[in-house]
Amino acid sequence: MSDISAPLAPEAPESSLPELLVNPPWVRFPPGQEPPVIKLKAPKEPTAVAWAPGQRERWLDAPYEKNYWERLPEDTDWEKAADTFSSGRALTELQPAERRPLIVGLIMQAPLHLGEALLADERYRADFGDWRMICVLMGAVARHGLAAYPAAMHRAGNERSFGGLDPFVDADVAQLMIKNFGVYPNGDRTADWFRQHGTAAARLTVPDALRKPGPKRQRAEEALRLVAETHGRDALIKAARFYGDEAVEAIAALKVDPLDLYPEPLPEIPEAFDPAQLPQILLRGREQALPASATRHLITMLSFCKPYEPYPGVETVVDLFDPDSLAEFAWALYQADTTPKIWASRGVQYALIRMANDAVADRLAPIVARWPKWLVWEYGGSTALSVFSRLGTDPALRHLHRLSQKAQDQKRIRPGAQGALERIAKERGLTPEQLADRLVPDFGLDAEGGMTLDYGPRAFRVGFDEQLKPFVMDADGKRRKTLPKPGVKDDDALAPAAHRRFADLKKEVRTVASEQIKRLEAAMVAGRAWTPEEFRSIFVEHPLLWHIARRLVWSAEAEGTVTHFRVAEDRTLADVEDDAYTLPADARVTLPHPLRLDGAVDAWSRVLADYEILQPFPQLGRTIHTLTDQERKEARLTRFEGRTVHFGKILNLTGRGWQLGDKETGGFRRHASLKLTEDRHLVIHIEPGIRVIGPEEFPDQEIRTVALDTRSYGIGDAPFGDLDPALASETIAELTRLTEGSTT
Repeated sequence: MSDISAPLAPEAPESSLPELLVNPPWVRFPPGQEPPVIKLKAPKEPTAVAWAPGQRERWLDAPYEKNYWERLPEDTDWEKAADTFSSGRALTELQPAERRPLIVGLIMQAPLHLGEALLADERYRADFGDWRMICVLMGAVARHGLAAYPAAMHRAGNERSFGGLDPFVDADVAQLMIKNFGVYPNGDRTADWFRQHGTAAARLTVPDALRKPGPKRQRAEEALRLVAETHGRDALIKAARFYGDEAVEAIAALKVDPLDLYPEPLPEIPEAFDPAQLPQILLRGREQALPASATRHLITMLSFCKPYEPYPGVETVVDLFDPDSLAEFAWALYQADTTPKIWASRGVQYALIRMANDAVADRLAPIVARWPKWLVWEYGGSTALSVFSRLGTDPALRHLHRLSQKAQDQKRIRPGAQGALERIAKERGLTPEQLADRLVPDFGLDAEGGMTLDYGPRAFRVGFDEQLKPFVMDADGKRRKTLPKPGVKDDDALAPAAHRRFADLKKEVRTVASEQIKRLEAAMVAGRAWTPEEFRSIFVEHPLLWHIARRLVWSAEAEGTVTHFRVAEDRTLADVEDDAYTLPADARVTLPHPLRLDGAVDAWSRVLADYEILQPFPQLGRTIHTLTDQERKEARLTRFEGRTVHFGKILNLTGRGWQLGDKETGGFRRHASLKLTEDRHLVIHIEPGIRVIGPEEFPDQEIRTVALDTRSYGIGDAPFGDLDPALASETIAELTRLTEGSTT
């Protein structure tokens, strides 16, 4: 939280603030007032036809645009076809499937008087009830205008879904639109009618908006609110003038403005949200602060909000404030919030999602990571992920990535964070892995991948080992075990700051280093590829990751030729003979598993030994495992079956990407799976199973089956020979670690 004991900024004068923060609607119109009721009657006027721009042209093509109907030949005998209908033979001699194409032709192609005669014939109104005839009715309105009005009204009064009334304006149409406003399946169509006709529609709706309270009045008010949003509040006042000054005054007092929509009674504001106990909200420029009274009004507005449904007034004022002070204010609300049974009150959730900055995200992320599954479920904790995804900065997305891998709750937070990353990656035209590549921070390192710590009279240089652990060297290039504490001869300001910076750096790099090493090892196993441009920007030119990149052997495939290379100390590339190598522009760069090094493991091992290079994880020295000929044919690895392992080793698998099966009868989990490829899962089934509420009750677990399956719970439906040799080797290595020291 900000230091609220710091000197306060002067409050901005109320004259410089929007009315919403000085005199909001709940002050002008206190809750509890009875709504005005006036008996009015909408005028019975001739039906008007008013088209939106381009609407009539679109409707003329409506019967054909979705290929429901085909145009009849132009040489059709239209008089004969019309006589079939006027005589009534169409009802006795033709089935509906035969009759309706003729109806479409007569209405849309025949001379106008023939189509209008058919539209006026009430015997055929039922034909327009077919769902495919809505588009024909629209075409009829576009071609024949008012002549099609009776047919459109008949359908509206007799069918669940209506159409064709959009351009018509009269009291009867208005009643249909009010009755169906917001009601499925005509809700969207009625809303479009009010948007299209604005003041004219509002004038016919005013009487129902001022009738006695009830469902119809509520729908009429909602319709007027939509008109106000689309055409402005003045459109409603203009509509009400038709009925006199009393109606104008009553409509002006209605809550038809979105800003007038607030709960009654007003939510109770906690004492902890007293502005005097919270950091000031600074206006842009940071020279003035929001007055306490206006801050209370803002807090009241936030209390109306839901995480994804803000009170519209909030959005009209937040851009007036300094973003960082607003973020600190939101964080202070979160810390002061004591709403039970939810991780934060809905308004505070919205405040964090809308107002958080990177500093707030840094504080919230470790809290979310520690939430247990039950809390996330009961307290609705999944919405906290929106704080990071909406912020969308690299630091915020790094938190999302870490939550997707490390959050304690594996049921909602981990998959929710992963889903958010996948969505953001797709929006940016990237894969999730490509996005993760671009989120690695540089920690302020210089172009050489290090940092100079200035103590004043002396300085130290920061470097990194093969595990990305930072170390320091003195001016003579001698590596020291630790950074010395500032001495009496060191600069009083520079030395303590440099010492703290190194301590922070060690802490910051620790988590990132572990994640990146694991990601690269997984990329090696999976055979993931990068373009030359990605390889240079993500690894060679990155001040931190290049320390890993230069300790590994890479491969480039171009035009069918594979070349293995390394990144030299000067960031150039070299092959196994230490000759300079240039990446072809169309190369496919990979981090090869030793099984993909074409027998060059020993040669590369000598090169790295000569340069005293230690690898961040076993690549060249990796143990290789192979399947037997029989195992390649089988969907089970029987060599590991029948082994007994401690339940803790199985639970620990979740830290390496495994998923425990769902709870089964008796509260036991009896299988675990690891996704190897898009459609292959390694599945182990255990007995008696790990009991959810007391896993230590059955410490010894027998591995009954080890299977390769297309499902995450199967008992084997795919041969292990389907796996790439490198992936098969890693699978056996994983099972070997699990069963090491086990009994049979």
